[in-house]
Amino acid sequence: MIIENGYIRLVQVTGGGMKGGIPQPAAEVASNAIPCNIKTIKHNRGISMNGVYTQSSYEVLIDSVIMPRFEAEKVLLTDNRGNELGEFRMQDVQHLDAVGVIKVIV
Repeated sequence: MIIENGYIRLVQVTGGGMKGGIPQPAAEVASNAIPCNIKTIKHNRGISMNGVYTQSSYEVLIDSVIMPRFEAEKVLLTDNRGNELGEFRMQDVQHLDAVGVIKVIV
């Protein structure tokens, strides 16, 4: 059991390929929101020539009862107040079977 403070949505790429010799575009589809615990690892704001940028890294804990297998290359994170934290590429996934949790680093 985890203390939920946000939601994670898995982004899957569907479609694409060739149809009648014509390339078809792939589409990204987000899953339903899955409750999780989000912890900030790093959050930096800076200024570049084109404006302000943010660089963030998060540790996400998901109850393995809700999601026994985790497979995604991208995820969308939202906090418990509905603020979107962003879309992130996966860095690491660890299945912590002793405590029944999946740990994801983005």
